[in-house]
Amino acid sequence: MLAALAVDAGTPVSSEALADRVWGMAAPEGSRSSLYAHVARLRRALSEADDDGEGPIGLIRHDDGYLLNIDRRLVDHHRFQELVEVSRAATRPDERIELLSEAMNLWRGTPLSTLTSDWMLRVRRTIEYQFTGLAAAWGAEELRRGRADVVSDRLAQLVGAYPLAEPLVGLQMRALCAVGRVSEALQCYADARSQIVEQLGAEPGPELRRMHLAVLRGELDKEPRAEVVLHRPTARETPRQLPTDLSRFVGRARELTRVLGSFTPSGHHGPAPVVNIYGAAGIGKSTLAIHAGHRLVERYPDGQIYLDLRGSGSAMAPLSPAEALARLLRTLHGATPYKPVQVDEAAALFRSLVAGRRLLLVLDNATDAGQVNPLLPSGTGCGTIVTSLQPLTGLVDAGQVWMGALSVDEAVALLGQWVGAARIAAEPEAAAAIARWCECLPLALRIAGARLVARPGWPLAELRDRLADERRRLDNLELDGIGLRASIGGSYHRLSRSTDLRERATAEAFKLLGAADEPELDRCAAARVLTRSEADAERVLECLVDAQLLETSSPGSYRMGDLVRLYARERFAGRQDDEPARQVSEGAGTP
Repeated sequence: MLAALAVDAGTPVSSEALADRVWGMAAPEGSRSSLYAHVARLRRALSEADDDGEGPIGLIRHDDGYLLNIDRRLVDHHRFQELVEVSRAATRPDERIELLSEAMNLWRGTPLSTLTSDWMLRVRRTIEYQFTGLAAAWGAEELRRGRADVVSDRLAQLVGAYPLAEPLVGLQMRALCAVGRVSEALQCYADARSQIVEQLGAEPGPELRRMHLAVLRGELDKEPRAEVVLHRPTARETPRQLPTDLSRFVGRARELTRVLGSFTPSGHHGPAPVVNIYGAAGIGKSTLAIHAGHRLVERYPDGQIYLDLRGSGSAMAPLSPAEALARLLRTLHGATPYKPVQVDEAAALFRSLVAGRRLLLVLDNATDAGQVNPLLPSGTGCGTIVTSLQPLTGLVDAGQVWMGALSVDEAVALLGQWVGAARIAAEPEAAAAIARWCECLPLALRIAGARLVARPGWPLAELRDRLADERRRLDNLELDGIGLRASIGGSYHRLSRSTDLRERATAEAFKLLGAADEPELDRCAAARVLTRSEADAERVLECLVDAQLLETSSPGSYRMGDLVRLYARERFAGRQDDEPARQVSEGAGTP
């Protein structure tokens, strides 16, 4: 149990995941009761432990799981990852080798060696994979310092334990040659080749074969090749996946400042920053995240990864954590050394691959914290921006940035980006009216602007009058497969298609409230419309607030925006789902 929690120290682990980690397929009947018993005994052991003045170690209940409340640097695995990362930034060779040596000295043999669950085996394999990479980097640095004897002695045992780690085999061959033990270098190759052929049915890689040939010819130089150092992505390998930024960005100064402020340097021991941008559909969350990402490029030189999790506004199902991790691993590594078969194994491999890198992740359109948590890097050099409809409170230590509508002036300025300043100046009152009918939502303004651009002969007043007509308003906010219906529908469909009966009932209540044509609601009015008790009605209202289908400005006071209300009325009237076959992320390309 302690190992299962320490691997994710400082991060909640669900009871279900803990049971899988401790027992796997051999979980006993009543495993939850057994889990509670383990937790109780572990709490007692932790309370009695001598922490050497490092502070208490707590085991905290968190939702349906537990969190080991400990400084991550007190867990060798996390300290190891931190040292690897800091060594990358070291500019002096002596500082770099000191950090690598400290990380090497944390190794006390096979990790989790007495534990045998499937999960423990997968974690062990991931840690060993990361360690062999570190050992190769350490060996390369020591060879550069002329300490071939130290390298050959230290690597002898490691090569025997990990004969498939070809970079280690190559380093050992170099070190042995450097101290005049050429025959042992050849034997090292022969032993490794035998294991590779036996276990993989293939010959060693081209680099190791070239090294063997060089030893046979007496041509092996004494300087290690660059490939054996800790891998830093080349320009060709560095991911630059952020969508195109806007050349002119309107408004959002306060929100942008809050997002960027979360990524100020916090020293080597600070956690990897995570910022969650949330708000209603069409509000421009994606664009703010992308714009902020471009502003942070210099701070994250090892790459920027963008991944649409498809949690809203998409005709396709949201990405599962396993699917999302598979995409991240392909981006970072191409073909991985082995294919992870479980989410936690893939997540551990992902954290290993990003350790020591300065990467920015933009995870767009998240459904919930459960979808995001496995994707978060643990290295202090990485940063993550997540967008979602509702705040993801399950993201531990994440900064929360709420986005509301633009002001009317900002909305008019955004409209002017599309139609031009001359048309706005010619009809300022019509422009302001269009902004208000669009409720100052960037996505709606984008569509309105695109319609006007496509109709240069239209006065702004024509679109203003069309939007003023409730029967035609949503129709006039559809263009080229993009529309408010699809954007709002992402929130509604997540409720209406849920397997949770309460969420489906909330979707039905949403339609009733929209049809009631009461923009301002309290729990008494909602109870009357829904023919429920006031307590039940209030729970429904709060669920709709969480889904960004209602707004609340003060306790007990709720409001349904006009555009959302029109959509709810259409659903109530039985209008079939007519989402376009091609939909885009909400607000993408819109400030």
